[in-house]
Amino acid sequence: HLPEEKVQFFGSGGARMREQGVELLMDVSELAAIGPWAALGKTTNYLTFFRTVLRDARERKPEFAILVDFPDFNLRLARRLKRLGIPVCYYISPQLWAWRQSRVKLIRRYVDLMLVILPFEKDFFRSHGIDAVYVGNPTASRLQRLGCLASDRQAPANKPPVLALLPGSRQKEVELILPVMLGAARFVSDKIQLRCWIIRSPGLPEGIIRRTCEKWRADNGQMPSLDIRSGGTDEFLQLADVAMVKSGTSTLEAMLLGIPFAMVYRVSLLSSVLLRPFVKQQMYCLANLVAGRRIVPEFVQRDASAEKIGAYLAEILEDSSKRSLVVEDFRKASANLGDGDSYEEAADWIVKTFVSLRK
Repeated sequence: HLPEEKVQFFGSGGARMREQGVELLMDVSELAAIGPWAALGKTTNYLTFFRTVLRDARERKPEFAILVDFPDFNLRLARRLKRLGIPVCYYISPQLWAWRQSRVKLIRRYVDLMLVILPFEKDFFRSHGIDAVYVGNPTASRLQRLGCLASDRQAPANKPPVLALLPGSRQKEVELILPVMLGAARFVSDKIQLRCWIIRSPGLPEGIIRRTCEKWRADNGQMPSLDIRSGGTDEFLQLADVAMVKSGTSTLEAMLLGIPFAMVYRVSLLSSVLLRPFVKQQMYCLANLVAGRRIVPEFVQRDASAEKIGAYLAEILEDSSKRSLVVEDFRKASANLGDGDSYEEAADWIVKTFVSLRK
């Protein structure tokens, strides 16, 4: 994107960024953590990197900074970088539209270019006086490149349909959500012959899933035959006929792949009480937020019962017209994400904005 200039990058990243010539002050593997307890264990790494990147910023005086996601770290870093006179681009917004909206003031003060990956985020930020730019969605871009388009397909006549269970990537959420999914799977399997797959997130040890399943079996008795599938979520999700999906990016994948699903989410009672004052959003599922209306049922907290979830999934499997309506809703909502390359669009905006600052 800057062919006439030699651009030097430094910061944090992984192998692919190193291959592209980025000087890594710390490998992202030393910063990555799943869940708050794992993050707490890496506090020393965060502090070390924070000090290192600020030291290098003072010495090298970079012409701009690109911060990606990771709001608890990056919003603090943005403040310090702006004090050094370094323009800041923020790519992949914190979910301020859902909770902790007070942090929007930090973005207004310390971020020069806000690049968002969900179309409704642009309107949210503009309503708060921030001229955010929607650059397309990376998940949609990736699935489009792979040719994974939504299709209204039915299970092969000679094979039972596949029900996919996606309980999340963190131990605590799996322990809370997977038992509900197992109950719903048994509810459906009592009515319809099924194949059930638990799709394991790459960062989650398989033993956590197996222990949760064994505990559920001990408490509830017989459960449907289950296979644990490990790998890329969309690799197996696109082969499913219906799914139960924990709230998060995987709901967007299911929508883009055209797989009817129920969104399931549970937190502990204490967490629910503590978080309630900070949560502003009435819809949680990204598919619904992108569509601008409820096209997917959301089974949250008390509503996340095996019977309610199972009844919805059984209806989808038994009623082809209902399934077709859901898949059509998914196609329309997916179109709201656009068909451009999110990373290319983001790079174009970064170059356009920060090159203009140099003139």
